[in-house]
Amino acid sequence: MGRRYNRGPFDAFDNEAFGGVREIRIPRPPRRFWLGLGFVAAALLVLIVGAPIIGFLTEVQWYQALGLRDVYLSRVGLEFALFGVSLAIALAFAAANAAVALRVRRGPALRAVGIRRRWALSGSSAAGMGAAGLIALILSAGAGSRWQNWVLLTHYTATGHSEPVFGMDASFYMLTLPFLHDITNWVFGLVFITTVLVTVLYAWRGDTFDLALSPRALAHVSVLLALIAVVFAITVYLERFDLAFAHNGVVWGPGYTDVHVRSGLALGRVGLALLLALVLLANVAVRRPVVLVGAVVAWVAGGLVAGLYPAAVQRFVVTPAELSQESPYIQRELDFTRRAYGVDHVETRQFGGAAPLTAQAVADDHTTIENLRLWDYKPLQDTYQQLQSIRTYYAFKDIDLDRYTIAGRTQQLELSARELDSAKLQQQAQSWVNLKLQYTHGYGVAASPVSAVAGEGLPTYVASDIPTSGPLKVERPQIYFGETGDDFVLAPSLEPEFDYPKGAENVRTTYAGTHGVRLNGANRALWALRTGDTNLLISSQLQDRTEILYRRNIQDRVHAIAPFLQLDSDPYIVVAPNGRLYWIQDAYTTASTYPYSFQEAGGENYIRNSVKVVIDAYEGNPDFYVADPADPLIRAYQGQFPTLFRPLSALPAGLRSHLRVPQHLFEVQSSVYRAYHIADPQVFYNREDVWDTTLEPYYVEMRLPGETAAEYLLILPFTPLKKQNLVSLLAVRNDPEHYGQLIDYVLPKDRVVFGPQQVMSRIQNTPVISRDYSLLNTNGSSVVQGNLLAVPIGDSFLYFQPWYLRATNAQSLPELKKVIMADATGSTAVAYQDSLKSALDQLVGEAVQLPGQPTPPGPPGTPSPPVLAPKVADLVAQASQLYTAAQDALKKGDLATYQKDVDEVGRLLQQIQALEQGAPVPPSPATSPGTSSPRPTP
Repeated sequence: MGRRYNRGPFDAFDNEAFGGVREIRIPRPPRRFWLGLGFVAAALLVLIVGAPIIGFLTEVQWYQALGLRDVYLSRVGLEFALFGVSLAIALAFAAANAAVALRVRRGPALRAVGIRRRWALSGSSAAGMGAAGLIALILSAGAGSRWQNWVLLTHYTATGHSEPVFGMDASFYMLTLPFLHDITNWVFGLVFITTVLVTVLYAWRGDTFDLALSPRALAHVSVLLALIAVVFAITVYLERFDLAFAHNGVVWGPGYTDVHVRSGLALGRVGLALLLALVLLANVAVRRPVVLVGAVVAWVAGGLVAGLYPAAVQRFVVTPAELSQESPYIQRELDFTRRAYGVDHVETRQFGGAAPLTAQAVADDHTTIENLRLWDYKPLQDTYQQLQSIRTYYAFKDIDLDRYTIAGRTQQLELSARELDSAKLQQQAQSWVNLKLQYTHGYGVAASPVSAVAGEGLPTYVASDIPTSGPLKVERPQIYFGETGDDFVLAPSLEPEFDYPKGAENVRTTYAGTHGVRLNGANRALWALRTGDTNLLISSQLQDRTEILYRRNIQDRVHAIAPFLQLDSDPYIVVAPNGRLYWIQDAYTTASTYPYSFQEAGGENYIRNSVKVVIDAYEGNPDFYVADPADPLIRAYQGQFPTLFRPLSALPAGLRSHLRVPQHLFEVQSSVYRAYHIADPQVFYNREDVWDTTLEPYYVEMRLPGETAAEYLLILPFTPLKKQNLVSLLAVRNDPEHYGQLIDYVLPKDRVVFGPQQVMSRIQNTPVISRDYSLLNTNGSSVVQGNLLAVPIGDSFLYFQPWYLRATNAQSLPELKKVIMADATGSTAVAYQDSLKSALDQLVGEAVQLPGQPTPPGPPGTPSPPVLAPKVADLVAQASQLYTAAQDALKKGDLATYQKDVDEVGRLLQQIQALEQGAPVPPSPATSPGTSSPRPTP
């Protein structure tokens, strides 16, 4: 008899029935352990199941508040449909093949020893079916993300432009082909991974693998490999169409080798794949492993031939005579690239550009002169931030350019939204109540004409201060939605909102918008879970009418609604005629599969500015307007989401007048046009007439050469590649009646028109300018050089550059102090004056009369300051320079130079006196080594 023990619940004892093996009893966990485990399981269940449900419900509410619930549900429905269908197909296919493999594998082995057992109850069967389910989930997880390609496929419309190799419309490549590739790639992945799973199940021997498959296993694997061969045949056939936008040689799209070799080889590989499929199906009866190996070797060999033979033809047939062989295909590239980027209808005009600039030409183009942009973005943004932010928590993110009618005249304005930056609140003010309930919005805009200067070189405002004042009226200044609103706020609530500062007190307001989600009933709990902010549940300041203003950043807002659109990086603020503030966001449709089109570095070879999105800065509701209804991509999305898009004609006229061609689109078009303006394939091949540019495109309000009225334009001058003279000016029109029209002003090739770099060299080599630059960059100040820009005036180009002076301390203001001007001939001295008017007078050599520019009145009783004629002003400047040089010579003891300079100062004074009295002007003194600018002749 064994020994007996008093057994406690935690005692170990020798179990005689197991030969004295000691048995260890595990103590029963306490009740709190099971409660904790249940809590963890419930939390995981909420995270796995509850988070998506909460996200879905809150998204539905957000879209519903914007009136776009059907848009969201339509998109989600497509995603779930694609996921569900692909999951069902993948699960059925993988599970059926796994079941066949498990049945074949287990049945004979068990029957051989007289055991009859259902194969589905074994551990290997559970593992196999689990693997099949995992395969289905992995393959279907990303299927929903292909909904955009499905939309394009199912809403196909033709462009009317077919490529000549395969005869397919361009829409086939942009709308149909991408989803066909998605399907074949998905099917190949399903069949290939299933084949691997089936092979593993056949080879698995419990603890080892044996690839010596049974005949029935070989038959099964042969069928799967035959399916792979069929998928390969379809894939190669579709890849043949990929040649339409490939780049295998000098041509974008099918070149000589693609058309004569690769296309035919692709069809040969399709035939080979189908033949191998038939051989593999025949192996179901033969059941020989060598057939499987032979099929794989044959396919690999075919792939090697398809890769090596075209390369040999390209090297030994095409390259020695590349131009003659590729010329027809280069012409196709030229035609299709221009069409893909929208530069196929550029109007070409001739423009001289080398005539001297005259006062009459300046007066005739007075609107252009009045709108020369003397305020660059960065200095003006600094000025706005210091003078117009009013409080530290306001910020001007960037400067926007637009045109407005002020006092009956169209002017180009620079304006910026005064947005709230809550991160700049004092640290003690960074409370939840302040961040979510009180400081909820920005306020108004600052705006100033591009060329107006006041006081000591500061901008002249047409909208400024808080509350907003000036000719540009803002009736609804509150900005709840903008470029900086990255977090949600809650309004209205029992806590009055801060509106704007007024002296020592603050003016309060209450939000009256209707496009946020109301936090009534269970919504407070839903959004508390969505945002992770428990204050939404416990705050006593919230009411049933309180709305959560979510996704206040306008780009986040638009992207959430229309993720299929690419957004321009520069939305701009607009003051509507009714005084409300709106954001205009340009959006693009792009593709990388347009036939015969040059591909940019980012991979795209087609672009359209198809949509203009207008967002109310107060309400946040976005309206999507179709700006290019001929674009097949936007037509497809319009077909799927008919309630989302409106025709551009539905945009109110007061906002339509502020539409502009986005700078990014024009940059892409001008970059392409640099080379693709060439019409002759030989010239294009040799790159004989490729252009370049040293400037960025810039907006101007000006009169185009040959037109009668000024209009809003985006322009860019071109120089020849690796040269500096001007060769062309490309302009795109922005006013509604001519919106989007491109005009190329081509300059004559038999004369030199100075380009930006040449003019900049002239400016730097002007002694008085280089001297002042050195002097002004000392004694605690620095010169900020503005951009050098050019506009056509008369039959010439006017170059202009502003200079700003600012102190070196961090809080200093950049002040406009100098205006530099030059024409494109090189025969006229560079003008360097304190104002736009003075610089023009100096440049043309006489007083320029510009309408609408009265002399600003002084205080009451102050006499008007005398106005010097331009020649007199120039002589005075020369006399001042000579006097300074004479004093320097005197200090050095150089009495001869001193006397010479003093004599010349005397002669200059005689000329000034003669000009003022109308007498004959004495001859100009010769230029001395100490002088820095040429002397004008009478």
